[in-house]
Amino acid sequence: ELYYTKCGYADFIGDGRCNDLPPYNTAECGFDGGDCDLYNGYPDCSVEYPNFIGDGICKDEPPYNTEECGFDGGDCLVDNYFIFR
Repeated sequence: ELYYTKCGYADFIGDGRCNDLPPYNTAECGFDGGDCDLYNGYPDCSVEYPNFIGDGICKDEPPYNTEECGFDGGDCLVDNYFIFR
């Protein structure tokens, strides 16, 4: 936490939730202490709650369950397999 002293609230850094807003999801803040790494892997994905991407629960609605968002960061892949089969 001391490493990110200029990154807003230290409790938000590395807390398991992607805070996709400055200053948190920036290189200087370690992309929210690594919390946004998965979300940042989908550059064309734009969602209201980036911490829902890859959280283990399929959010079966756009824009989450789309190719741009990696089918909710992989959470919906099994569901899509059965839908599109």
